[in-house]
Amino acid sequence: MLVFRSDLLTGFKNKLFEIDVKDIDYFGVSLDDDILVCSFTSRVVKNGYKISGYILNNVLYNCDKCLDSFSINKKMDTELFLSNNTKVLERDNNTIYFSDREKSIDLKNILIEILLVEEPIKNLCTDTCKGLCISCGINLNNNICECN
Repeated sequence: MLVFRSDLLTGFKNKLFEIDVKDIDYFGVSLDDDILVCSFTSRVVKNGYKISGYILNNVLYNCDKCLDSFSINKKMDTELFLSNNTKVLERDNNTIYFSDREKSIDLKNILIEILLVEEPIKNLCTDTCKGLCISCGINLNNNICECN
């Protein structure tokens, strides 16, 4: 997600971004349709720029019980600050260094990292997942097995 300083100076409101993420293999993450969807609003603030909105958590997980792939598709509220002030950077974890010399900044990897932090401890496709049969390995959510 490339954001230009000129856009930050004028500001934008509820701008929808759809970012192709086919090239993020090094994170070990797959997204539904390989697209990161987010919507942001920006405004000029003291010492920089504030970007706030949401990221759609469409990460593909494997269910711990049945091993099927699923995505949560939940909106995650996100707030970032861009600043060239090093004192602000030391105090705030949501602040990203953005030099006055730079004309743009790519936030794609930062947004992916935010999704990684939100990964659930236990991945279940549904609260009522039946899992796999311990004898034949059939997915009990989709079929009834004859093992019992």
